[in-house]
Amino acid sequence: MSKTKIAISGIGAVGGYYGGLLAARYKDSDNVDVYFISRGENLKAIRENGIEVKNTFLTIKAKPTLATDKPAEIGGPVDYLFCCTKSYDLDENIAQLAPIIGPDTVIIPLLNGADITERIQKLLPDNEVWKGCVYIGSRLVRPGRIEKFTIKDRVFLGNNKKDKTRLKELQEILANARILTTVPDDIDLEIWKKFFMISTAATATSYFNETISEVLDRHIDLYITLSYELKSVAEAKGIRFKDNPVFSSIEAQKIMPNNSTTSMHSDFKRGSRTEVETLTGYVVRTAEELGVEVPTYQFMYKGLTQFPYPVD
Repeated sequence: MSKTKIAISGIGAVGGYYGGLLAARYKDSDNVDVYFISRGENLKAIRENGIEVKNTFLTIKAKPTLATDKPAEIGGPVDYLFCCTKSYDLDENIAQLAPIIGPDTVIIPLLNGADITERIQKLLPDNEVWKGCVYIGSRLVRPGRIEKFTIKDRVFLGNNKKDKTRLKELQEILANARILTTVPDDIDLEIWKKFFMISTAATATSYFNETISEVLDRHIDLYITLSYELKSVAEAKGIRFKDNPVFSSIEAQKIMPNNSTTSMHSDFKRGSRTEVETLTGYVVRTAEELGVEVPTYQFMYKGLTQFPYPVD
């Protein structure tokens, strides 16, 4: 029986955490090989010393079967490919991964965004592309080291196939590495519930150049307006929230640690590339397609894309 080959592309806060758990569990395994696709100083550190994953209780050190920035070195297609890069790198990343994507490769995206699976499916129309989202508080604190600062983390996976054999196979592989996944009845709802939280928070913190708590203290009315606009877009796409996501997402943001902000806001402040097109622009474009009014999103999107951003 051939080994199951799993590759993780993007060894940052998400890919590094789950990749580290997989690499530790399946070290010298007869059944599973784990590959990391990374670059720069992070790749150098992993090659030299492996990856360190720290959570509340312990630190795990592990080395994957191979860590590389040249996917062709993996030597052929993998069975499961986790995409954990930033959404603005998606097209380039998928093109780079061509040597390890075969006809039977399943792609599992764990990126921010409401339409990530659809974007990958357009690039790889003949492949099986699942839907996924993850809730985790973790950081790449230095090359080769990931720290998780929340006690819990949650992974949701789903596909539209009646045959769930491969989904169950991957769930078992992940569970053996202490990565518990949920296959919900409606994976689209779960993706939109997360998108609701990150789109509104990323847009507002980036536009006002303030932390989450500052935005909620100083601009709560605009934040609520922004949220209701997003709710209208989601409902126009057929998403049916069981509870009002406007206030549940605000309550979830209120319990974030002091001085917390979003990764998009941090990227803006550094002058780096951002996910504004995925988290803000997507809402504006989708609203236009569906005939939904989103003036607050449009105003903030224009401000974030057309005017210089203040750098601290």
